[in-house]
Amino acid sequence: MKALAERLRRDPGLAAVVVAVLAAIVLYAPTLGRGLVGYDDSYMIADNWVLRDPSWSTLHTVFFDFDSPKRFVLSPEYLPVRDLSIMLDVMIWGDWYPGFHLTNLGIYLAAIVLWFGALDAFGIDRKIAGIAILVWAVHPAHAESVAWLAERKGLLAAMFSGGAALAYARFRSGRGVPWLALGAVASVAAIWSKAPAAFAIAALAALEVALPAKRASWKRALVGLGALGAVSIAAFVPVLHLAASAAVVGTDAHGPAGRLAMVLGVHGFYLKLAAMVISNAVSYPISEVGPSTVDLVLGGLGLVLAVAVAFAPRNRAWSPSDPLRAAVVLWLVTWLPVSHLLLPLQMIVVADRYVLVPTLGLALALAVGLSRISSARARRALITVIVLAAAMRAHDAQSNWRDATTLWQRAVRSNPQDGIAWSAYADALVKAGDAPHAASVASQGLRLSRNPRLLMRKALLLLENGNRKAGVVSMRVAAIAGEPRAMSNLALLLLEDQLLVEALAWARQGAAAMPMYTPANRAHGKVALAAGHAAEAVLAFTRAYELEPQSCTNGYNLALALIQRSRPLDARPLLEACTDDPALGPRVRATLAGLRP
Repeated sequence: MKALAERLRRDPGLAAVVVAVLAAIVLYAPTLGRGLVGYDDSYMIADNWVLRDPSWSTLHTVFFDFDSPKRFVLSPEYLPVRDLSIMLDVMIWGDWYPGFHLTNLGIYLAAIVLWFGALDAFGIDRKIAGIAILVWAVHPAHAESVAWLAERKGLLAAMFSGGAALAYARFRSGRGVPWLALGAVASVAAIWSKAPAAFAIAALAALEVALPAKRASWKRALVGLGALGAVSIAAFVPVLHLAASAAVVGTDAHGPAGRLAMVLGVHGFYLKLAAMVISNAVSYPISEVGPSTVDLVLGGLGLVLAVAVAFAPRNRAWSPSDPLRAAVVLWLVTWLPVSHLLLPLQMIVVADRYVLVPTLGLALALAVGLSRISSARARRALITVIVLAAAMRAHDAQSNWRDATTLWQRAVRSNPQDGIAWSAYADALVKAGDAPHAASVASQGLRLSRNPRLLMRKALLLLENGNRKAGVVSMRVAAIAGEPRAMSNLALLLLEDQLLVEALAWARQGAAAMPMYTPANRAHGKVALAAGHAAEAVLAFTRAYELEPQSCTNGYNLALALIQRSRPLDARPLLEACTDDPALGPRVRATLAGLRP
């Protein structure tokens, strides 16, 4: 113990990393007692029947299935490393979700250590690297990545990109080819964890230019960068293909402002987020109303300053230090994929999780500035104040994720114009057993937003409260406004009223809008079967069954449609698989008894 204490005293950079790891453990220890949160966690983990069946067939699906219903169950993204990590968690922890949170924390700690090693291997002073990593480890914007199980992919990407950076830095400084091979594997794993990790790998080229001190030779550096670039491009091809086909990214901007305004505004927003002057939430006003004047000005000035630092000639009157250049290029390059500059993001305009790696650049810039303070006492005092302030903010940010009600309550407080957040908040209250409060929340949200999802939530609350007439009217309003789920719900309500022609029209429209949404296909099948379109019902029920083959409801529905199509032999195995189902068993057995031998 005395030897360790002496080593830490002699190596303040290492001491800072030890503090960073311990601080992260303390900050995120509360997450270890939590389960799933109502924001993609169930979809990604609890209800993901593909990953909950570890097998060679599942591995084949994860790596080679690009367009079947199973791909949608995994999520419409090609992220096999993320999928494998969840499958391993299922094998290890089963349904004990605190274990999944423990895995998240372990990955985050590994990312902290690896990125410190990378900065050190690139030649940044260990003391500066340690300060940067300490600030980075307690940054409040990271709470979303660590505390949210569905964002496992971001943590994995940060860890593997850190490993790739470390391995490449060792190779470029003169180490053997195995380090380059390790870097190549880590690069692929990073990209197959989360797509923007490709830019963290690309940032290595910028760091190569900014930090020449430990470069053994340009030839070695170019060989290393070429190898990592080749494997990264190959790994990125399937990722980009699925992202484009699923409209995760696209070529058309649908944001609340023009392209240039969004780029500048988003940059300004992320600078504020990195500076910790914004309360953390899963929704921000910029997503609904566009960037503010402050965002635009800050974003524009920030970009000008960053470019000036990155490209300032060396050996001039004003020449930024190499670590400061490295900090700036790390920020700029890893910010690019979420900047709306290359491609406009289609689903989420801004998010805390998008700056998990970019904040390392600003943390490094801060560390460079702190290291310039000549008084050791003043420097330590300021570092302590900054770290404690960041830790307090991070503790509050991770508490957002203690349950769905808290998460969405803070979301609407942050962004009152977000109708989807209001809908999710009302839904969380219903699941928590507070339906009256949910109705009040929905009404409050509707005074601020006419989002179709929120209109549908109002309809569902009316129906659950027994006000069917008003519920049907509201559901129709939501369907006309373009909410696909409302279309399917309206179809089922019209089916109950025997308005089959209109019901079938809405059912078809809902299923067409969300072809990989099981309830939409199931509703389409029910209405089509009732309307006498058995062949159409078979197709709809088949799609629902393919998406959720473990559901006896889907198997039973498909069997009924097949029977109407005079295909009892095809229906029999579907029925036999569900004879012991607690809810459907009696009906299944009665249907089986009525089939001809």
